[in-house]
Amino acid sequence: MAGHGEVMMGSRWRRAFVSGLLAGLLLLFSWLEANPPQWELSLVSRYIWRGFDLNPENRPALQPSVTVPLGGGGLSLNLWGSFSLVDRDLDEIDLTLAWDFSLGNRFDVSLGVVQYGWYFSRSFSWREHTSREFFVSLEMPRAALRPSFSFYWDVANGSGLYALLGIAYRDELCCGRELELSASLGYNHRQWVAQSGFSDLNFAISMPQRVCRVTVTPFAHLTVVLMDAVNPDTNVEIWGGVSITWDQ
Repeated sequence: MAGHGEVMMGSRWRRAFVSGLLAGLLLLFSWLEANPPQWELSLVSRYIWRGFDLNPENRPALQPSVTVPLGGGGLSLNLWGSFSLVDRDLDEIDLTLAWDFSLGNRFDVSLGVVQYGWYFSRSFSWREHTSREFFVSLEMPRAALRPSFSFYWDVANGSGLYALLGIAYRDELCCGRELELSASLGYNHRQWVAQSGFSDLNFAISMPQRVCRVTVTPFAHLTVVLMDAVNPDTNVEIWGGVSITWDQ
């Protein structure tokens, strides 16, 4: 009888677990229906980040992303990854919690924290292959050139500061197309390097094309590396790709 009772108890626990899991999934689906995520998939010819070549030897990468709004207060959670088409040891997954809000009618502000992770490294350890960064970004979206200033403070492995001053111009073309031009100048204060100074000058062009809920964006970038410690192999990086964005 004891054995039969244990079987009955185990069966109840399994039913309770399955019921709880189904209820949790239903709640998750309901919540996602009320707060639909935005999906994005990019194919880049190389992975250039703040002047660094993070996928050496100019290898292409796939970079998927999903952003989920956390209610209607400007909070969001983003999961982003970069997966090399050649060397998986360099793959990266980042998690970003951000709060976006406006100051009057002139400024858009974004505050948040990023958890960086290189979890696919053959010698992975949490201490050596992850890092955390706080950021604040300020933009004037209604100005002609949409000036912006962003500040990033890494508090772990990349311990240091990075500041980015940018401008952007957008013009509406015909048939749902847009032309976007941008330029930015980065300053690195001992973030992932042992030096300080202007690190990268960037120029970009893109042409988003929206069809229903899908936006296809081909883009091209030119990065001028201003600091040898950031990218010792080259002074100029020319790269590009295409992004596909889908939202509900």
